[in-house]
Amino acid sequence: MSHEDTPYFWRGRFARRRWSCDCDCGGSATVREDRLKAETTLSCGCLRDDASRERQYRHGGKSGGRATPEYQVWQSLLHRQQEAPVCRRWQAANGRGYAAFLADVGPRPDADHRLVRRNAARAYSPGNCAWEHAPPRRGTPRHFVEYRGRMMSLGDAAAATGIDYRRLCKRLERGWPAAEALRP
Repeated sequence: MSHEDTPYFWRGRFARRRWSCDCDCGGSATVREDRLKAETTLSCGCLRDDASRERQYRHGGKSGGRATPEYQVWQSLLHRQQEAPVCRRWQAANGRGYAAFLADVGPRPDADHRLVRRNAARAYSPGNCAWEHAPPRRGTPRHFVEYRGRMMSLGDAAAATGIDYRRLCKRLERGWPAAEALRP
């Protein structure tokens, strides 16, 4: 049911007719006549809210501003695509990529599990990824220093000299030469 509401004055020149309309959901809205004729207003706003809610909760990996651990892992591997490619199935749009990822690897068993590639030379894909319980980190450390004629990672050098790792990093960050930074 609708009835005419007070006119809408646009830039003080002329009035546009407005109608007070009842929505199917039980709400109501005041709508300009030109929008009713053009059929650009279809509800009191409830359809827009439903569409927004559907976009946000498409796959269930992220809701209420919080992401599941699996969703975070999936997002991080998509962001690392330059380091290692990701199969197309996991890159699909509109939530299908995450749904495929979850169907292929399943939920993370517990917080101690990490997603690892069995073969580091191959892409992130269903046959190459699995959840492993606290596997050792792979790859090479990013920072090396020379200590007693050997190249060592910062962590190994800190352990060998007895210096706190964070202190060693701060010293190097401040521009100390490696030989001085490694002195206790």
